[in-house]
Parts: sequence; C-alpha cells; structure tokens
Amino acid sequence: MNERGKGKRRKEERCTEAVRRAWLEQLRHEFKTICFQYRVQLRSPIFELSAARQQLGCWIPEQRVIRISEDLITSSSWDVVLMVLKHEMAHQVCSELLGISQTGHGPEFQEACQLLGVPEPYNRATGDLPEILKEPSSNAPTEAGRKIIQRVNKLLALAGSENEHEAALAMQRATELLHRHNLHILHTASQEQNAACVRLTIRTGKKQIASWQRAICRILTDYFFVEVIFSSLYDAQRQDNYKTIELLGRSENVPVAEHCYYFLLQQLESLWQRNRQKWQGENRNTRTAKNSYYLGLLHGFAQKLAEQRASQHADNLRQMSEGKNMGQGEVSEALGTLCVQEDNQVQAFVGFHFPRLQTRSVRSLRIQQQPYEEALITGKKIILHQSLTEKKGQEQSLLISR
Repeated sequence: MNERGKGKRRKEERCTEAVRRAWLEQLRHEFKTICFQYRVQLRSPIFELSAARQQLGCWIPEQRVIRISEDLITSSSWDVVLMVLKHEMAHQVCSELLGISQTGHGPEFQEACQLLGVPEPYNRATGDLPEILKEPSSNAPTEAGRKIIQRVNKLLALAGSENEHEAALAMQRATELLHRHNLHILHTASQEQNAACVRLTIRTGKKQIASWQRAICRILTDYFFVEVIFSSLYDAQRQDNYKTIELLGRSENVPVAEHCYYFLLQQLESLWQRNRQKWQGENRNTRTAKNSYYLGLLHGFAQKLAEQRASQHADNLRQMSEGKNMGQGEVSEALGTLCVQEDNQVQAFVGFHFPRLQTRSVRSLRIQQQPYEEALITGKKIILHQSLTEKKGQEQSLLISR
C-alpha cells in the first residue's frame, strides 16, 4: 500500500474511533436518563463495545462492565439498542440492588425488567432476540382485533369511491365502528381479555415537531383512541438526536392512527402543491402561508370528525327516546358517545414506557387568515381512505408490545 493509501486508512480508523466514542458517550447518557426516568439508583458501569454478533449485550458484574454489540448498533435502530441496554441494566439491578449472583432470566430478573420498563420480547435471553428484532409485533393479536381491522380496512377502501356521498358515508361508518368498539371495551367488565397494547415510533428526522404535526396528533388523540408522546431518539449513523412521535394504544387502534397520520401528511402536501401559487408573492411569507394552510386543513378535518361524532350521539339518543330495545351496555355506550373516557390499561402502558411525562407550553403561532380560512373549508371535504396495508411514506416502524 502506498503512502496515500496508508494515510487514507489511518484517517478512516480515526473516524471510526471517533464514532465509537460517540456511541459510548450516548450509552452513558442513556443509562443516566433511564435511571432518572424510572427512579432507580444504579452506579454507572464501564461501557464497552463488543465485536459479537450473536450476543447483543452482556453485564459482567465482577468488572462492572456493560457490553453492547457494535453489530447491533450498526444494524438496528437505536430504540432496539435501548431495549438491549435496559435488559443488561436489569441484570445489574439483580446483582447490585437485589443481591442475586445468578445471571438467569427468572422471577427476580422479570421483576427488574418491570422496574426498568423492559417489555416483551426484550425480557428474554438476548441470544433469542436476533430473529425477533427484525419483525414488528402483530398489529392485532386477538381475533376481535383482527376483525375490527378487516372491517375498517373495507370501509376505508370504499371511502375512495368516486361517488362523494358514498365515500363520505364509508369514512363516517369507519370512525363510528372504531368509536363503538372502544366504548364497548371500556364498558366490558373483564379487561384482561382485551387486545394487548402496542407502541409505534414515527421518526420525523427533524429537530423540531412542526405545529401542523402537533395538530395531526391532536386529531389522533381525540378521534382515533391513541396516546401521543413527543420524544427524541438518537441516530447512531448520524450521531445526533431527532424528534419522534410515539403512538401508544390498543393493537387495533394504533395501526389505524398511524395510517391516518401518513394519509393526512400526504393530503397536506398534495393540496398545498395544488394551491401554493395563490399564496406566493412579494408581500407574503410563504412559510407562514404554508403553515396556515396546513393548520386550516387539519382544523377543518377535525371539525368534520366532531360533527360526525355529534351526529352519532344524536342518533343514539333518538333511538333511546323512541324506545328501541337496547341492552344496558348499549345504553351506557350511547350516553358516553361524547364523553372523554380514560382507558386505564392504555394509561398504565404509557406509564410503563414513559414514567416521567412533562407538559410543555407551545408558543403562539402566526396565522395568515386568507389561506387558513380557505383551507378550513377544504379540510371539511377531506375523506380518510386507502387501505391500511397500502405502502406508507416511509418504512414501517417497530411495534413494541407489552
């Protein structure tokens, strides 16, 4: 190898070492954050990267070392790395807080996993994980959940009809179906038989959550029965943190909410491209006009969903007043149509993954009235359609079930 080649190789090695140091520093930071979030007092260990491919991580109590596979970091997203880190921290809890010398995955280890928010399947032996990590969890593990997804899918396909009335009716029936299903769950005595909860991460690739993204998320929370958490995730390839949108809820609700997110994302961009020339000019701030247009579309769509829910509520009350035969559960569902009801199982699931949530105020926005008001009218005409199985704008995110 000539001198030029040797110099290039030395530079690449220095870059690789710098990247490794960045990964180790991030692991230390994540360790401290996990301890703070879950109120666990653990002494910081020594972090090392290993060349292992099968053993994703390990805790060496005698040396107080946590090793993480470099191959895991390069081949998986950082949320998977975090779960493996938590797994090894659970071993550290067993040896340093519970005084257990064995390194198995028995009851004490499972207790440590609960303490640190380690979900299935990451509370198993890490040697069992490589095949599991590359496959997202099932969207609807129960028969009831699968049936709901199938029915919603068919209705959203019908909502793509060229007949405007048929399309609007199909969308309304899809949202009503989800609403009735979730009210039924809340009024069911035994919640243990309900579908599992799942967590899905939408990676924005941005440093900030835009105002219109927050507006989409309010729609998902208000009408699609999921909890939305704004968080951030490290990108090991770019050595930087980027914002994420976390969807948490029952396994039949999360994929529908995710579909709605990407559908609205496409609609905003498509409608803006068709109308942007109206709001571009020497005296206009195009960015503000675009944000105003986006927000108008979303507020109009949200008003449409609110009107549909109010109409459903009125129909239910009319059936009751006309003396229609309704069971006690149906009466409770009818009366609760407009009530904001808390799903305790979902709230517990959110607390398991995000034990220390903080509410932050959002600064006021500049709105250009003309694009906003025109978009408000257009937004009321948006019809949620397309099959949930159609390709989204980006790769399917990892679903983590508990």
